[in-house]
Amino acid sequence: MTIARTELLHARSGPMGRRCALALLVALAAGVAAGLLAWGPVRLTPAQHDYADLRSWAGLPNALNVLACLPMFAAACWGGLATWRIAWGDEVRRPWIGFHGFAALSALGAALYHAVPTDGGYLAAHGATSGAFVMLTVGVLAERVHRGFGSWRGLAAASALLMVSLAMAASGHGSADGADLRPLLLLQVLPVLLIPAGAAWLPGAYTGPRDWLVMLATYGLAKLLDLADAPLLAATGWLSGHTAMHLALAGVALWMAYLASTASRRQTPPNTSG
Repeated sequence: MTIARTELLHARSGPMGRRCALALLVALAAGVAAGLLAWGPVRLTPAQHDYADLRSWAGLPNALNVLACLPMFAAACWGGLATWRIAWGDEVRRPWIGFHGFAALSALGAALYHAVPTDGGYLAAHGATSGAFVMLTVGVLAERVHRGFGSWRGLAAASALLMVSLAMAASGHGSADGADLRPLLLLQVLPVLLIPAGAAWLPGAYTGPRDWLVMLATYGLAKLLDLADAPLLAATGWLSGHTAMHLALAGVALWMAYLASTASRRQTPPNTSG
């Protein structure tokens, strides 16, 4: 039943429409990749580990930054369970489950990294974050372009892309220049552009453009808070921008979990008239 629903919406969007939209998404991805290549290396330097809030609590270093990662882990666990139970086609559910899995890994990795900041911990946490965004992109494509993106073969290809990107970033780890973060940045920046474009151009069987825009707006808020790390701590006296960023990222996972948990009652049959 759910597969038929997806196929019906794909048919209504038309093969030419889907191909044109996919071609535009590929062109957008190529443009962003070319821009990062021209920009030059984005190095992981010791300054990357400098955060405004270094306070310890009960023997836990960088306590608030560590503890602020836990809500995201809880939201990701809820989202994974909720997605497992919804009656979507497997090809659409798998990327969402993958997103929640990587989100949980990202939260744990970030907590461990803040407890003991190292270059390796930074790369691991950001690699998991990149994996979460890759899964979200695959989820949009599986729902709106073709179910094959969410097949085991499609997920294997997406995972291979993630592993290659992480290996490329880590290849400079330990060198005098430091790791080049561009491969991971590409996987995190591209979905911010591709997901709203795909959600706007192509109909979805289970989600609407608003669902994705709320998620991306919350993610954008998280990045802005991170830029205000020290100013926010100075203004509040207790909450740094980086800590607030982790809480906003928890909001991203929480929103996706909410969408999954309410999928059955929000879902309406596609309009086949006209």
